[in-house]
Amino acid sequence: MNSGSAFAAVLIAINVVTLSFMVPLNSHILAHPYEPVCISCLLTVYGGGILVVGFSLFLANWWGGEKIALRVQKFLTVIGIISFLHLIQVTMVPSGWRTLSVILCVVVLAPAVIGFLRGQKKTVILVHQFFFLLFLYEVLNFGRVMLQAHEVEANSESTHNRVRPVALNEDGHHVFWIIFDEFSLVQTLERDRFDVDVAPNLATFSRTSTWYPHARTLFTSTERAIPGLLLGKRDVTDFKGQFLYDFDSQNYLSSLAQNMEVFILGNYLPYCRAFQEVAERCRVYLEGGFADYVHLANSVWRRSVPGILRDTKIGRKLRRLILLQSDQRALQGRPITRALSMGQSFDHPTFTFIHEGLPHFPYRFRSNGDLREIAYDSGPLQEMSHDELEEMQEFYREQVTYVDSLFGEFVAQLKAKELYDQSYIVIMSDHGTSFDPEKPGRPLEHEQVARVPFLIKSPGQTRGAMNPRSINTSEFFGELLDQMESMKQQRPLPPK
Repeated sequence: MNSGSAFAAVLIAINVVTLSFMVPLNSHILAHPYEPVCISCLLTVYGGGILVVGFSLFLANWWGGEKIALRVQKFLTVIGIISFLHLIQVTMVPSGWRTLSVILCVVVLAPAVIGFLRGQKKTVILVHQFFFLLFLYEVLNFGRVMLQAHEVEANSESTHNRVRPVALNEDGHHVFWIIFDEFSLVQTLERDRFDVDVAPNLATFSRTSTWYPHARTLFTSTERAIPGLLLGKRDVTDFKGQFLYDFDSQNYLSSLAQNMEVFILGNYLPYCRAFQEVAERCRVYLEGGFADYVHLANSVWRRSVPGILRDTKIGRKLRRLILLQSDQRALQGRPITRALSMGQSFDHPTFTFIHEGLPHFPYRFRSNGDLREIAYDSGPLQEMSHDELEEMQEFYREQVTYVDSLFGEFVAQLKAKELYDQSYIVIMSDHGTSFDPEKPGRPLEHEQVARVPFLIKSPGQTRGAMNPRSINTSEFFGELLDQMESMKQQRPLPPK
């Protein structure tokens, strides 16, 4: 191989990586607007992509002349067509049919691709113009993403600068509200009690708190469940609609913020933008330098690459490479382990809302916190075999045990800071997940999905209680406030 051929091969490889990454990245961002968008990451990817493609064509003409330039254009054309098909199948085709749709499109367009490759110079130039238009489409699509982000930011600024409602009378205690993501109560029970082998810390906590064993969620998605919890509403649309576009200042957090400092930690929902006028301090994880790029790459990999390709030996190795930095970051700490280091002074009432992203898939954590070499990227699916669902359920239960250990660490931190006995501690989940082969996934009628943990420990509470009534997620925050009011009424009156 001469230097010109080697140079052309390098240019082709660079452009394959650039364009193949940009197309699914764009479709992923537009399809999932709830996840925080790392604008600097996007600028780097798109700006770098434009420079790489343009500069490579310039170098090809300068180095190898017209012949190598045409070869590069041919390969870029093929990649452009494949990426265009990829964009169609990611945004328009249901997930279960995506692999089949890619195969069908390739078969249908194969004669056209072959004709392009065998065509004369004019044909190649026309095809290259098509590639350029495709690339321009991606750049304009990025502009659409930027405008969307700007619109959300402007809208949230205008809606959150409203007069706050009348404050609640707070009694000086602290509140820690913990939301576990996709935590199924059924998976942790043994004879209607918390299984000490699966969740020993929650089992201990339940013996000194008020437990609602028949609590049920109204929603199967986090984007709807969280607004239902925070607003106490049954008719919510999604997080973005409720808190960024149709924000109502008459909500619980706004009320509590009058006499309590509000701190928010979360996973992937735009909490900090939604509650910028409420929270004293807010932190959304999946942020922080290089980890942003890792998260974007991981999201694109999970949502855009067909499962049949992800499950190949090469695909698994690539996934491990993508997740290497993410895994290391995950081991450094979770939101619940950092909940007491948000800058709280604790010398006056505080309210800390914690959205912990576990035990949601991917099921990477063993019960002791070690990472699995091979983990399931998605939750239970209809096309999975009975054995796969059984193994996945075991992985899930191990991850629940790891989450329980994180909660145990959190309780130990509270006790070390002498906050445990003067705090309301709420344990909840947004929804569960089902490993039933007949109804896997998130059918709301299934007990594994609908029944979620809900426990409240009041300040100074030492004896457990079980409230047998059936309640739903829209009543959770109201129940907490009822207990807070009950505590105030039980306090002895000050001497005259």
